[in-house]
Amino acid sequence: MDYLVFARWFGIVSVILSFGILFNLEDAKDMAKQMVNTDTGYIMGGVLPVVFGSLSLLFINPIDFNWSLVVTLVGATTLSVGIYRVFFPKQWKNLMAQHLEQLPFLFSLFGLMLGVVLLFVGFLAGKF
Repeated sequence: MDYLVFARWFGIVSVILSFGILFNLEDAKDMAKQMVNTDTGYIMGGVLPVVFGSLSLLFINPIDFNWSLVVTLVGATTLSVGIYRVFFPKQWKNLMAQHLEQLPFLFSLFGLMLGVVLLFVGFLAGKF
């Protein structure tokens, strides 16, 4: 599996999940309220970013400055966020609780932007 396969896969997943949240904002807000106070929130918010971020870092290519660098930066950012959430769960839960009404829309918007960039890298960038 190279960085293009990972970018395509993660881009498709990100776009599908983002549109699902965007079209069901009220349900997403209810789920977010419930997730903040359960172990599911810890797993979804901390463990999954660590897994996906570390997986994307398998494609690091420090010499070439090409589209694989975008995938590497996305992975490093995702891994960093996941590590913060795993190491500091109380601070993360407090931050989530303070901004719970805006979070589903912001997650959806960010996920959609990330997904579009990764889909571009995975499907179109090599053609130019």
